[in-house]
Amino acid sequence: MQNERSTLYISVVEKLSSTTISVCWSDPCLGHYANQIWGMGSARGDAICVLSGKRIRRGDPIFRPRAYGSQLPINRDRMILASAVSGLCQRPSP
Repeated sequence: MQNERSTLYISVVEKLSSTTISVCWSDPCLGHYANQIWGMGSARGDAICVLSGKRIRRGDPIFRPRAYGSQLPINRDRMILASAVSGLCQRPSP
């Protein structure tokens, strides 16, 4: 996805499980993550989906970057609507 306000690039690399995805994130202001893990949760407030551009409302099912211990990712407040991910990538059958 290209954002007109900046040169944000984001893509879903892989669906790791029913509640996690791997995301490639590149933004000149917020940095680059090649395989950042995003986990499913509920939106804590209104926002805009960085993948689809659709409105997110409080309580919507979303994916957000995972924090590891005290290391908070700089894009931690960004969200992707879960509905924007369904169908984008299918986990291969064993």
